[in-house]
Amino acid sequence: MGKRIGVVQLALREKRGLMIPLAIWGMATLICVIAGPFGTLAALGPAARFTYWAIVVGASVGASTALSRKKTTSASQRLFLWVLFAVLLSLLIWGLNALVFEGWQNVAQLGQILGYVGAVVVVVHGIFMLFDHAGRETTKDPGRELDPQTLFLRRLPLAERGPLVRIEAQDHYLKVVTDRGAALILMRLSDAVQELGETAGLQVHRSHWVALEAVTAHRREKGRDLLILSDGAEVPVSRGNRGAAQEAGLF
Repeated sequence: MGKRIGVVQLALREKRGLMIPLAIWGMATLICVIAGPFGTLAALGPAARFTYWAIVVGASVGASTALSRKKTTSASQRLFLWVLFAVLLSLLIWGLNALVFEGWQNVAQLGQILGYVGAVVVVVHGIFMLFDHAGRETTKDPGRELDPQTLFLRRLPLAERGPLVRIEAQDHYLKVVTDRGAALILMRLSDAVQELGETAGLQVHRSHWVALEAVTAHRREKGRDLLILSDGAEVPVSRGNRGAAQEAGLF
């Protein structure tokens, strides 16, 4: 039951995350249909005009949203993706115009569209950079960066944020247990372990990570090592991780 509730909550958060770009798409499409920029008001009827702008605005908003959420490893990679986006969007608009309007088969007009789209991309990219910079500033305590565990816990609902106890892999989700409760997040355990970095914890099994301070006892059962956690859970220790668990003083 708890896992089902957590999946539903995660699905609701993901749904809310899609509502903003959908709202932008709807409003921008409606404005363009009514205003009819670039001659579409005179050249196209209401249905055709809606189809035209729904495609153009949908492609722009969808690609912009995907790029803004994509984590890239370098500024050059991000720049390349935005340039590619501008070129592909320009080709889409030019191709649509060639199908819909007379006299749009000239390749020189593609350069004109690319200039307009490129200018818009620069502005949009600058806005995203400002929001990204502002977001990083809000993660800072006075004079220092937040620790990895605090940043990791931001993935959880406010009510469940507290000192980590353990993390358990469940299918494509992670059950994150803190001293204030538990929640499911969509993430791989290997990525969580890497993100936590030097946090005082240890992966003791392919499906389990434990906080060192949350381990209250150890016992062996039928040749298997089990760790007792502060939430009452019994977490197995795999043979491959037994040495690291011993070095960490877990038993």
